[in-house]
Amino acid sequence: MSELALYPVGLFFVLSAFHFARSRIDSRAAARFTCYGTALLGAALLVLAPPTVGAVQDTGMPVLAVLVIVLGDGLRDGAAAAMRLLAPALREAATGHATGHATGRVLSEPLRREVRGGLALLAGVLGLRLALITAAAPGLTGGDLVVGPTLSARLALAGYTAVGMLHTTVCLTALLRELVRRARAAGPGRLGTGLRLLTGGLVAGLLWNAWSVDDVLRAAVTGSQDGPEDLQCAVLGGLCATLIAAGLGSTLWPAATGAVRGWLRAHRRYRALTPLWRDLHTVLPEIALDPARHLPLPPRDPRFALYRRIIEIHDARLILRQHLDPRAAQWLDGATRRFPPPSAHAAATAEAAALAAALELAAAGAEHRPADAPEATAPATLDTMDGEADHLAQLARVYATCPAVAEVRTRARAERARAQVAQGALR
Repeated sequence: MSELALYPVGLFFVLSAFHFARSRIDSRAAARFTCYGTALLGAALLVLAPPTVGAVQDTGMPVLAVLVIVLGDGLRDGAAAAMRLLAPALREAATGHATGHATGRVLSEPLRREVRGGLALLAGVLGLRLALITAAAPGLTGGDLVVGPTLSARLALAGYTAVGMLHTTVCLTALLRELVRRARAAGPGRLGTGLRLLTGGLVAGLLWNAWSVDDVLRAAVTGSQDGPEDLQCAVLGGLCATLIAAGLGSTLWPAATGAVRGWLRAHRRYRALTPLWRDLHTVLPEIALDPARHLPLPPRDPRFALYRRIIEIHDARLILRQHLDPRAAQWLDGATRRFPPPSAHAAATAEAAALAAALELAAAGAEHRPADAPEATAPATLDTMDGEADHLAQLARVYATCPAVAEVRTRARAERARAQVAQGALR
């Protein structure tokens, strides 16, 4: 299982690259170099994972396995170069914000010079490492790169590893200085915490890179070194990825947790309206905007479902204005003497009782409210959906649980039954 440890680390960096590719960071250059760096590093880890190298080695072509290792090292060099270019991109972004100039997709001339210099350095490093590995002419024995017993071959292999290690150290150090400076400027808070965690991730990356000193010494002394990444590298890479994820999460998690809280809040409000909506829909099925909707199933988008349910309840309240029973106020007056509601719920109790009585009248088939019924006003609506949802949730709760409302409903139902019996006798 330890041989598979690099795969989740590599996949984390690859997926992070997709995030930065779609990022809306103001500095497109910073997002671009971060995307390049994480993508190349993730690809390098996937290529250098022991199972990948072992699978190529099992094809019976050891030279091809060596080329895979060289390819993985080259991808890691490219990742280091991209991380180095991230430092001037961050400086330019900070300068642009300070001066009020936006940082767009077109690179500025100073940043272009940095990019040209970084690419020239990367080309030199790749060329030198390719020359050294060609001079060493290593083979692959087990999981180790092995060269001949000559001093030149051992030094060439050691130089190949040392050049890559020094290049990565220079690049990560340049970015580390910039992150430390920005973390100090940010001070306490979410941004400062994220930058400090990212700084810790880079320190772990430097330790990860420093592990190559062992390979340099082994190559110079014994003529062999680890080909694919080993378990220690996987542990340091995992620590680096964890700290980077925590640094990114310090700014991404609040948005994510806010979205989850909003989803749960909308779902809870949606369910709170169910008792009232069910009774209204039973008597007035025409209010349903989605007749195919099955009530027991949870909504895919609870916020949209909540918005729709609010509209449906509001439509039902408007329809029920013509079914108001003038006796509901008298029934509620008597019921509240027996079951006095809290003063904070007085208005909701009155509205719920009127709705309950009107529903019974509507269920009886009355199409118009009696002439002596009081003039009804339009249901009150609030400015925001959240406010309206909270108001209706309280109304639904009182409608379903208040004993006074239940007594008004019972009186209205009894009156409806008496009226139906009387109407049947007349027929």
